[in-house]
Amino acid sequence: MTASLSDVAKRAKLSLATVSRVLSGSDYPVSASTRARVMRAAEELGYRPNEIARALVRRMTNTIGVIIGDITDPYFAEIARGVEDTASASGYLTIVCNADRNPSAELAYFQMLLEHQVAGIMFAGGSFPNVPETERLKAAIAKASGSSTRILCLAERGFDGVQVVSVDNVAVLRDITKHLIRLGHRRIAYVEGPEGLSTSIQRRRGFETAMREAGLDSDLIFSGGFGIESGRVAATAMLTHDLPDAVVAATDDTAIGVVVTLRHAGIDVPRQVSVAGVDDTKYAQLINLTTVRLPTYELGSLAARQVLDTSQPASDRTILPHRIMPRGSTTWAARVVAQKQASNVG
Repeated sequence: MTASLSDVAKRAKLSLATVSRVLSGSDYPVSASTRARVMRAAEELGYRPNEIARALVRRMTNTIGVIIGDITDPYFAEIARGVEDTASASGYLTIVCNADRNPSAELAYFQMLLEHQVAGIMFAGGSFPNVPETERLKAAIAKASGSSTRILCLAERGFDGVQVVSVDNVAVLRDITKHLIRLGHRRIAYVEGPEGLSTSIQRRRGFETAMREAGLDSDLIFSGGFGIESGRVAATAMLTHDLPDAVVAATDDTAIGVVVTLRHAGIDVPRQVSVAGVDDTKYAQLINLTTVRLPTYELGSLAARQVLDTSQPASDRTILPHRIMPRGSTTWAARVVAQKQASNVG
């Protein structure tokens, strides 16, 4: 039979209130000898504190909530793993909430997690800045700013007073686009993410910036999403016109959809069309896709440490580095190869 708080009080010959203060971690002053009596009695009885009761006293549970955009997306899976590994090592439970990039669902999960008095709430993914539901979420976050729950964003979302741990999505697309330009590609197409999503807006800006800085047109933009099917649809549309020299997609899954569709149509990737993505998922590595490695696991792990280590002042904005991963889905532009061959003959 499990020992109760009352059993410990009887064994220690102390009041229930005193024993409760000691075992709940209350700041109420208790002498060292009394504390030792309580702890000795608890150990002798094999007493285990009720975590729910302790949470009511501390106004916080040993739980971290992660609100993600899509539970099937490898990007979010790696973030959640980073949070969970770090949190569990400190005895914290991680709750993953799949919002399907729906601001209303994000708000509902946020309010639920607050009611459960979690230690931290993380928004892992972008937002839709121009919809009423996002404004309501902003208001709810502002109202919760005085609570003991630490709130973080793992993407730039424009929430006032909220700590950000992220990558620079503008720089990510600018750098991978510049990589294609350095390979001699000039007619480069971009398959963007979901319309109106902050991450999509930032990544498109990065693509357009790189093209503009190189004096190139950035008008080959195909609407899409973050999934394989979006890449298939975009590639099918490309096949009805003059093919671009290269394609950069907002995510690896989208790029994989482009690669598979082009190859099924008899197009040589990369000799006819180079293709690159973003994320560096395991599937990207499997098909030898050129991509940008994002520190997804590290994002989750660092965010969890920020929640756990309340003694350290949190930085308002922490940007983690990314890295270009050149692989077999990109190569030098055909005209550059021809020029090199002609030069060698000469």
